[in-house]
Amino acid sequence: MATGMVVARTWGMGAVVSAVQSKQSASVANMPAQLNSLTGLRWVAAFMVFLTHALQDPVSVPPGGLGEAINATVVMAGSVGVSVFFVLSGFVLTWSVRTSDTAAKFWRRRFFKIYPNYLVAFGVAVLFIAWMGASVGYPSLGEQASAVVPQLLLLQAWSSDLGISAAFNTVGWTLSIEAMFYLCFPFLLVLLNRIRPERLWYWVGGMVVLIFCFPQLTRLLPAGEPVFWGLNNWEMWFVYMFPLTRMAEFVIGILLARILLTGKWINLPLWAAALVFVAGYVVMLNVPTLYAIAAATIIPIILLIAAAATVDIRGRRSLLATRPMVWLGNISYAFYLLHVFAITLVFYVIGLDFQATSLSAVGFFAVSLALAVVASWLLYELVEKPIQRRFATKRERPGPLARPVTDPAVPQPQGGSLQ
Repeated sequence: MATGMVVARTWGMGAVVSAVQSKQSASVANMPAQLNSLTGLRWVAAFMVFLTHALQDPVSVPPGGLGEAINATVVMAGSVGVSVFFVLSGFVLTWSVRTSDTAAKFWRRRFFKIYPNYLVAFGVAVLFIAWMGASVGYPSLGEQASAVVPQLLLLQAWSSDLGISAAFNTVGWTLSIEAMFYLCFPFLLVLLNRIRPERLWYWVGGMVVLIFCFPQLTRLLPAGEPVFWGLNNWEMWFVYMFPLTRMAEFVIGILLARILLTGKWINLPLWAAALVFVAGYVVMLNVPTLYAIAAATIIPIILLIAAAATVDIRGRRSLLATRPMVWLGNISYAFYLLHVFAITLVFYVIGLDFQATSLSAVGFFAVSLALAVVASWLLYELVEKPIQRRFATKRERPGPLARPVTDPAVPQPQGGSLQ
């Protein structure tokens, strides 16, 4: 009981919830808790990451101008997909927050959502390194030994040493950042709930400006030789992998959910937002890498997520919300964790002396994608779903969780199925 009271005070809940409930109109229909278009959008983001890892290597595409064009087009797709994930995290957590929650309940759900799959993927990485090792370019287990503890504790992204932050499963560093998001979310929600609805867009603008400032701040960092994307170690870590710089995208997601909840969205159609997103991607391919990582596409991502959510709120149809896209979206987390191993396995089978032709490039891509999807489906069905059902929640006396301050004219969501 005492713990529950401490948590409630930490979230600053009682007064906030009472104020919200007193403003709500009982005659207003509820917003949908399940935003299927955003589930489909998760798959789009994961697929963009897959494109980068599958096609950025010159040997996986046809030689010559076509292959070079493919490499140049997909080389930064993964960074855009990661940015979509970070903004979506803030949006979805805010949208699906439960009035009966405590911080402990929230953290429990998030732990059992991400960590079991993450641990399985880490085990797969260890097996791959022990089996294939240097034959596919992996550092040995001994060379990565210093990264084991940070990896298991989801602390790797806090290290500027890429040998630690990108060790074992090369995409695992994003989960380190997500863990930081989840830890901070209860406190951020209380603070951001205090922003008046008419000022939310100003705060979003401030976060966007901050993201554009981060590349400039790299001028203060030590110099060094390029290690990836033409960036040195410090530039790569600070703009791409440092949890505090990526926090701005998460905060934007929280603010964006509040904008929709309070009726302050600008009502941009999904097709128009998609065109802006494509245009933003083209711009991203033609700006310096430090700006391409997040800054160049953050506004298009904001518009795309809000427009996709609005389609579901209004009960309209979208390609993102079709049954295949929702299914793929549901396995997208598992897919994100395992796709690099699927690509690596195909490379191992066909040999490292492989050089794709036009036909074999298609085969390589299709087999890698199919293998990743099947493996992801198995992980989702055998690990993620059962553990979520068994451990994500437990029966206990409910405590309140701070809800966003809302406009009484706007219907409110119920439940938390997006989590």
